[in-house]
Amino acid sequence: MSAELLADVAVGADAVFTYRAPPRLHAVLTIGHLVWAPLRQRRVQGVVLDLYARGDNLFRVDNDLNPSLPRSDRSDAQTPTLRDLIDIADPDVALTPAQIRLARWIAGYYRVSLYEALSLMLPPGATREAETTWRATVEGRNAALGALPPGERDVLYLLRRSGEMTERDLRRRLRGSDAELQAIYAALRERGLIERGTILSRARARPRTERLVRLAVAPDEARAALETLARAPRQRALAAYLIEHPEPSPVSAALAAAAADASALRALERRGLVEVTAREVWRDPLASVSPPPDTPPALSPAQQQAWDEIARAIDCLKESSPDHHADAVQRLFLLHGVTGSGKTELYLRAIARALRLGRQALVLTPEIALTTQLVRRFAARFPGRLAVLHSELSVGERYDQWRRLRRGEAGIAIGSRSAVFAPLPNLGLIIVDEEHEPSYKHDAAPRYHARDVAQRLAAITGSVLILGSATPSVESYAAARAGRLRLLELPERVATATGPDGLPRTRTLPLPRVTIVDMRRELAEHNRSIFSRALQESLAETLARGEQAILFLNRRGAASFFMCRDCGYVIACPNCSSPLTLHQEAAGQPGNDRSPAASLLVCHTCNHRELPPAICPQCWSSRVKSFGVGTQRVVEEIAALFPGARTVRWDRDSVGRKGDHDRLLDQFLRHEADVLVGTQMIAKGLDLPLVGMVGVVAADTGLYLPDFRAGERTFQLLTQVAGRAGRRAEGAKVIIQTYAPEHYAIRAAQEHDYHAFYQEEIAFRRQTGYPPFARMVRFVYGAGSDARARRAAEALASDLRALAAKLLPAGWRLIGPAPAFFRVQRNRYRWHLILCAADPTPLLNALRPPPGWMIDIDPVHVL
Repeated sequence: MSAELLADVAVGADAVFTYRAPPRLHAVLTIGHLVWAPLRQRRVQGVVLDLYARGDNLFRVDNDLNPSLPRSDRSDAQTPTLRDLIDIADPDVALTPAQIRLARWIAGYYRVSLYEALSLMLPPGATREAETTWRATVEGRNAALGALPPGERDVLYLLRRSGEMTERDLRRRLRGSDAELQAIYAALRERGLIERGTILSRARARPRTERLVRLAVAPDEARAALETLARAPRQRALAAYLIEHPEPSPVSAALAAAAADASALRALERRGLVEVTAREVWRDPLASVSPPPDTPPALSPAQQQAWDEIARAIDCLKESSPDHHADAVQRLFLLHGVTGSGKTELYLRAIARALRLGRQALVLTPEIALTTQLVRRFAARFPGRLAVLHSELSVGERYDQWRRLRRGEAGIAIGSRSAVFAPLPNLGLIIVDEEHEPSYKHDAAPRYHARDVAQRLAAITGSVLILGSATPSVESYAAARAGRLRLLELPERVATATGPDGLPRTRTLPLPRVTIVDMRRELAEHNRSIFSRALQESLAETLARGEQAILFLNRRGAASFFMCRDCGYVIACPNCSSPLTLHQEAAGQPGNDRSPAASLLVCHTCNHRELPPAICPQCWSSRVKSFGVGTQRVVEEIAALFPGARTVRWDRDSVGRKGDHDRLLDQFLRHEADVLVGTQMIAKGLDLPLVGMVGVVAADTGLYLPDFRAGERTFQLLTQVAGRAGRRAEGAKVIIQTYAPEHYAIRAAQEHDYHAFYQEEIAFRRQTGYPPFARMVRFVYGAGSDARARRAAEALASDLRALAAKLLPAGWRLIGPAPAFFRVQRNRYRWHLILCAADPTPLLNALRPPPGWMIDIDPVHVL
């Protein structure tokens, strides 16, 4: 049997080699396995892409003779003997066929190598490297060092003194270039003074095992043996404990209970009285999550209508195969429901129906903070059937969750962006909650969008797809209007109450009343506070009623920037073009802003930190002051106005440790805090039943950024944060403070009117030719000097125009080259170009950009 292997090597974008699978692997090796294979003088890891009988392939290649060429480039080679695969790297790590097909699509669509795409599918910590080592031979240990040239003498002396060493360690200890060192190794090896070896790097994730002990003989025989242990009290105590507890016990627990030690256990094992075994222990991130069982509530009429459509699509899963796509659109839904309209209940019912059909479900959430609350609700409905995947888990926890899903032991995968690559062999349902969120876009290569990847995965597996949001992206809503998605609407907010019969029932609630406050008028009337009078009054009333409030500001820190009031100089990051933001670094726990604090200026791009200057570095004036508002400043203002209010802050600075999201959520849900101050991570999806008031401190933060999605982002954030209020009772209030009350995004948010916003926004997109009326590709180049970056951008622009004129139909346009909005980041000057075209694929296929260019397909921002 032969195997096509995609190897993790740098010899080509897609280095595929052919190997022979030895007979001992025939019964266990499958497509998708991660394996070890020989390549020249080293071992490499790779993924098996195909398996076939020896006679089925059209040619044979000897990867020992020419291992640097992909298989497809050696079709005219002779037919030598293939080299054998070495072994399977991890028996549990085998990608599903759907994952391999998805990786091929990602590689082609997002312009990355196939191995980069496949790496997204592998569990974290499973891959290992084979490192080349060198050691002195017997002749080398006895050789006279003085007879050798200086470089060879240094290498041999070091190996004789330190033993076997990797090339990486040798490079750290020796002088010379890589080429010079390789020449020295070759010369010493030719003389027989050193020999090559390999060692495998330690896997970052391995199965965790627990040792168990139990009696190896019948209890009566063990009791009789106690008489022979009179002079070994610890052995006797351990044996007596195991007689009383015949079930296998953890070794640590048995030793502690019997006051014995490891030597006593080994002695009993030598006597044949006990046996020690091992079992795998799952690292379960949900071990501490035990919510009470959940009873499904009755559905509202709108929910019932939407559910009937979803249920019919899921029921069709048992009647069709993944390759039957004639009715593909019938399985793709956009669930547009106002905040609090009961979208999550429909998710839960859809999952239950898919599980009953023997299928698995995938649920994506945009933020870890949102994952926390969803996991609790899902665990209440489906105890023991969840696997969680997100970056806050340890490597071992993610490795175990990956394997549970691959084995089919967990029916539901829930997690953030990367969970879309979970190994689900029986996938039947995909849910993308808050589908409009830009955090679904990966900000490093491969720059995939999880929502778009989920749509492709649904097509590959024939799964039902539900995109849910109260504020759908313009592209998704336009696709629904065009018939490419089925639109389901939930126009009313609902709440669950207990009926006279003790069963849950559903009632409708009004959306909270939104008040717009013109901050220009507040200033004209001499209110210099960051809080308008309306916000202060509403906050005071809310606290007096014993309710909770949320104050939202999409900016961290205590102030936006530090400026000299004499010359106007703004303190900026020395590595980036960004102004430094003032932070109060608290000495206490994250989120606790009552601890003694030290002022620091922090760059939110590269994390550069420095003390605020006492005088202006430009003009030496002492009139330097902080300007603007951040979340820390809001907390300080609340403490000054409402000394008795308990305030908690929830932003990226306050959730730096594992479990911080859970801790803050629990603290607020238990009403241990009265006011929650936070950034966009609190603006969506959270269900906070006691919140009676929401205040938006500055609605204009991102409204006038030079990005075509600025209005859409503002509307979505304002609508989502307003939706946190009044989810259990009427009378909730929302106060939005703004300097642009006439902007259509803010007016639409005031009325909770998505359709009015969409009409304005789609007209703007149609006029300017932005998505969904064209696709965009962004090219970004960074260099150590501005002139070099500009020259590279101009050269690529010339190539793009020439290719576009040849390959693209009329209507394409190229924006730029121009400096990026964030012009300098980490001492790199950034220039960019933006290509807009109906389909840029022909150009991208022909383009060969020089090294150093970042290509972002379908960017979510152009800053």
